Amino acid sequence: ANAPNRLASRRARRSSGNMNDARPLADLTLVEAALRVLRTPSPHDKAAMTDEIHALWVKGAIAREYDPDVPSADPPSRPARDNRVVLVEPGRAPRLGKGGSPESRVAILHSLAHIESWAIDLSWDIVARFGAARSMPRAFFDDFVQVAADEARHFRLLAARLVELGSEYGALNAHDGLWDSAIETAGSLEARLVVEHCVHEARGLDVLPATIEKFRRNGDEQSAQLLEGTIYPEEVTHCAAGVRWFKYLHERDGGERRTKGGA
Repeated sequence: ANAPNRLASRRARRSSGNMNDARPLADLTLVEAALRVLRTPSPHDKAAMTDEIHALWVKGAIAREYDPDVPSADPPSRPARDNRVVLVEPGRAPRLGKGGSPESRVAILHSLAHIESWAIDLSWDIVARFGAARSMPRAFFDDFVQVAADEARHFRLLAARLVELGSEYGALNAHDGLWDSAIETAGSLEARLVVEHCVHEARGLDVLPATIEKFRRNGDEQSAQLLEGTIYPEEVTHCAAGVRWFKYLHERDGGERRTKGGA
């Protein structure tokens, strides 16, 4: 007898975009939880919420990827962001230098923390934007929940390292060019996987060994170890996830490059 009321309630949340949905994370589907992260302005809160969602997903407290009976709200074209980081054009972002000065090393770490903060949103956007629309299997959600958790941990570690060096995340300007490519690939999961995971993340892996050497050569072994021992090997798995799911889509859909029902 209560089923129609529950369905009406879910449809009401859908129509309002879940903006005022105060339910505990454990009561949400994974896609609803992803949307909540994307609508959270603070990068530190995004990271903390990601940790909680990951834990709930792993233990089965968040049990469903999405509700097949209720269309999910659309992800925001740009995730919510507070004003702690002043965004500038890429050409006006701080020069990173070669790591020879404390200021240069802080600038490099700040740039990496900024990338990781956007990577959290990218991970949840791929879940919310494409998971249901492309009828992806549970393993897809498993992979990108793990990617999101890794990115959140990387952000937290880099932000903490900045504090140890007398700075903080938000002390320097940055650009959001990483999200520009997310907008450009919003209509195609295949394109998103290729551009974000097989190009951007792969390029990051290419240059990270040289970045590690900059820190090591200039006496910052702690930062070098953080990049070499934690971030680098986990980013390798993220690149592999992009390749794996691109191959899956090619085999399943014959290389279809569109989102079902989308552009």
